[in-house]
Amino acid sequence: MTPENYTRAPFPYFGGKRSVAALVWERFGRPPQFIEPFCGSAAVLLGAPSPASLEVIGDQNFYVANFWRCVKYQPQRTYEWQDYPVSHVDLDARHRWLTHPERGADLRGKLADPEWPGDPQIAGWWVWGLCAWIGSGWCEREHVGNAGRGVQSQVPHVGNAGQGVADWFAHLASRLERVRVIHGAWDRTLNHHYGDTETAVFLDPPYRAFERLYAAGSNVAVADEVAAWAAEHAHLRVALCGHRGDYALPGWEIVEWSRERMTYGGGGTKDEEAIWFSPACLRPALAPQRSLFSEVA
Repeated sequence: MTPENYTRAPFPYFGGKRSVAALVWERFGRPPQFIEPFCGSAAVLLGAPSPASLEVIGDQNFYVANFWRCVKYQPQRTYEWQDYPVSHVDLDARHRWLTHPERGADLRGKLADPEWPGDPQIAGWWVWGLCAWIGSGWCEREHVGNAGRGVQSQVPHVGNAGQGVADWFAHLASRLERVRVIHGAWDRTLNHHYGDTETAVFLDPPYRAFERLYAAGSNVAVADEVAAWAAEHAHLRVALCGHRGDYALPGWEIVEWSRERMTYGGGGTKDEEAIWFSPACLRPALAPQRSLFSEVA
């Protein structure tokens, strides 16, 4: 494990933004305050060239929020709980244990206190399963009833994700020492005191098109709320993620990208993802060799 690897989460995460973190920070610069309401794998926070004076991350997924709390406050205990061989029967059993409704409700309630240090057993088992599980479904729905109901038994992945992470956890704990980790609605991370025009806010809400196809409509409403907030706070350094055409934000720079490759000069991308940058963001000179397509809406 090299020091470079420590600048990412110790688990795979669908929709992570690690591959575009560098171009985000080119536009954010070195702000005094950084806010990441949909942190997930915290890829942008961990990709910062240097810590801001105030950093706040949050996620509505209580497993995610609990994991980052535990890594911040209890890295060694979290590491010990996740240090376990891959096992099919245990993967299924732990999925059932983690998604028990009463356990989930208890965890949500405790996470309401932003200073609560988290539950390291839940964090360790969750990240262990996330690294072993193949595809979607890990802790995505509550377990209901007896064996075979409410959960799909899953053959585990036998790769090396998540292995050898003791030093990794320690490094992340040091990085998160002064970071405030919030759980709940995305706007809990925002505060009217974060009014400095150089404040940077990275917004990665549920994508409109994806949520319409695969998830509840309420998440589309969240994307709309986030876009409205972004438009009202264009005096801050705001980055808003989505698919091409999701948002109409005049005067904002649009950077299109793909998880397969960047594109230049309007070429198509596989995923048609885009990031909208507010007028307050910096405008770095774009070198053609970066294979990056950028425009101003």
